[in-house]
Amino acid sequence: MAGQRLHLIHNESSGAFMRGLELDVLRGKLEAAGWEMAGETALALGDLPDPAALAGSADALAIAGGDGSIKAVLNAMAGQEGAPPALILPCGTANLLARHVHASIDLDMIIERSASAPARPLLLGDANGHVFAVAAAVGVSPALVKFREDIRKLGFWGRARRSLASLRVGWRSMFRQPFLVRAEGEAAPRRATAIYVTCPDSPVSEGQFLVFGGRMKNVADLLSGLAMAALPGVDESGRNWTVETRQLQIRSMRPLPVILDGEPLTLESPLTLEFGRKCVEVIIT
Repeated sequence: MAGQRLHLIHNESSGAFMRGLELDVLRGKLEAAGWEMAGETALALGDLPDPAALAGSADALAIAGGDGSIKAVLNAMAGQEGAPPALILPCGTANLLARHVHASIDLDMIIERSASAPARPLLLGDANGHVFAVAAAVGVSPALVKFREDIRKLGFWGRARRSLASLRVGWRSMFRQPFLVRAEGEAAPRRATAIYVTCPDSPVSEGQFLVFGGRMKNVADLLSGLAMAALPGVDESGRNWTVETRQLQIRSMRPLPVILDGEPLTLESPLTLEFGRKCVEVIIT
C-alpha cells in the first residue's frame, strides 16, 4: 500500500504519547514508510470521523492510541460500507489489539512493514452493540477493574482508596447474585458469577468464542478457575465450566459490569455476545 493516502487518527493522552512519543515524529515515520498523509483527526478535540466518508480522501486509516481509542474507531467502522482499512498502531499501555493483530507491539517494525502489508478482514465479537477483538469478561473481575478505574486519579490518597475499593468489591462479590448464561445450542442455562470470553487466536479465520465461566466470588477464584480450565478433570463439581460457541446470552437482575479488550463499562441485561457478526478491514503486518 506504499504511496497511498493515509488519514491519521490519534489520541495524545494515550500511553505512548504520555511517555514521550511526539506526533511529528510519528508522522515522519509513516511518511518514511511510504504513506502520503491525507489528513488527521485528534480524538481529544472532537467526535470520531465517519470512516465511510473518508473513503474518497484516504486509502487507509492509521489509529494511534490505546485499546479504548482503537476500539472506538473499530466500533465506528464495523458495518460501514466502503470504510478504508485500519492500521492499528500500539500507542497505548496494554496494546492488546495491536498484539492480537500484528503479534507484536514494536511500533517501528509495524510502521515499516505497513507499506507493503495486505488488508484482511478482522472478525469481531459484539456485546450489545459494543465490539471487541480479543476478550470480554463479565462479573467479578470487571467490577474490581471499574472501581479501580473510578479512583485512579485521586492523588495522594489513591493507593489507600484502591485498597479499600478492592476489599469492597471482594466483600460485595461474596453476595453477588449469580447470572444465567445460555450458550447457542444448549438446552439449559448455566449459573455463573463470572465468565471470560476470548476470540480465536487468528484474527482472520472463522471460529467461535472460547468461554470459561463459573461461580466465583473474587478475582483469586477467577484465576484459579482459569488454571483449572487448562487441566481437564481437576474441577469435576461443575462449579466451573468451558464451552465453545458463536453466541451466548447472559441474564441478570442487575446491570452487568463488563470489560471489553481492557476497557470497563456497564451493560444492561440481557447481554448478548456474538462472534463474527461484525467485521472490519485491518492492515496486518
